[in-house]
Amino acid sequence: MILVFHGEDQPALREKFLQFKHSYSAVRFWDQEIGNLSKFLMTPSLLTQGRERDLMVLEDPKLKEITGEMCRKWEGGAQDVAILFSRSLKPAELETFGKSQILPFFPKVPRNVFPFLDALLARRKAEALLQAHRLLREGQDLDFILKMIVWQLRMLARVKSGAVQGLKPYTVGKLQRYSGAWDWEKIRRSLSAVLEEDLRHKQGKKRPLDLLINRIIR
Repeated sequence: MILVFHGEDQPALREKFLQFKHSYSAVRFWDQEIGNLSKFLMTPSLLTQGRERDLMVLEDPKLKEITGEMCRKWEGGAQDVAILFSRSLKPAELETFGKSQILPFFPKVPRNVFPFLDALLARRKAEALLQAHRLLREGQDLDFILKMIVWQLRMLARVKSGAVQGLKPYTVGKLQRYSGAWDWEKIRRSLSAVLEEDLRHKQGKKRPLDLLINRIIR
């Protein structure tokens, strides 16, 4: 059995994985060449007894090194495999894993953040500032708001590039309406500004959120 854990919501992903691995008597993290894993998996572990199976874990392997044939061999092995990715995989990338169990973990976005994100995408500066202040008054912290901005800009970039498979038609339609106001340079510059602000925040160099919004919506 192969399980593929992927998605932007890494805390939820890690929590689910920790719960999952408790059902195994032995868990190992593979740190050798991925091409050698098939042979290793075919050998039952001496640590398990009866029908128990070990779990082999791969952390952020290089996708280009994994093939469909390789996954089929892993499926027939004496041990189960859990593959953990620190990002969301595209549909084309997931096809490599065939009939494996796919466990996606996408950010859960509270409804009260959408007025802010919509104003930001529409490039309505005054409204975006108003909604950002509301979120702060309601108890949302800066880390959360920065994370939501990055998530929304990446979604916009995904729709703008045509990679819409797996997205709801309503989401695609809404983002397409906004995409005309954003060229690739604006998206790149805005993401860079958010990541820069996130680094400053982690270093204890806090600045008003208004400055970031003014950089994004010029």
